[in-house]
Amino acid sequence: MKKNHPHEYSEIESSSNVPLAQELNFSVSTLSGGQESLLGKYETEGFPKVLLISFMAEWCPNCHYEAPILNGIYSAWHNSGFDMTIVAEYSDLDAWEDRFMRTHGINIPYFLGELNEKNETLRDNIAHTRIRKLMNDQRVWGVPLHILIVYGNLKEACFVTGEFKPGALEQFLK
Repeated sequence: MKKNHPHEYSEIESSSNVPLAQELNFSVSTLSGGQESLLGKYETEGFPKVLLISFMAEWCPNCHYEAPILNGIYSAWHNSGFDMTIVAEYSDLDAWEDRFMRTHGINIPYFLGELNEKNETLRDNIAHTRIRKLMNDQRVWGVPLHILIVYGNLKEACFVTGEFKPGALEQFLK
């Protein structure tokens, strides 16, 4: 990870993009090696008041900056109708767990995305890239990327292409 890498703050934006709802429910890998739908648990058990889906990578400096903050927010708000899931993209499982989850003491549930390494050839064919394009995200790898779903309304999701501005997520949750 680069030292003194600049932050990449972004505003919370709204999306009324119907294809976003369809793209979000893609297949992710579980820690046990199985496959399941990203939103399957919520479709079965019901959505929380606010669901945050965060796409991150273990090599991403901005993800490292933001992870401890999000972990604190998750811990503080989890019993108040807020839930969160991380999708680890472009990251090897061992590196993700060692250099990211353990390093920051993260207790947020996570899945593995469709690519376990940076691969420019395959990148354009995965759900994360299709979702980014719907949000007009022009960044090369597009992490961190956050999607906020309120009361399960997939057609009116909010998103952040980069890090949350300080205090913005807490304000959104109030």
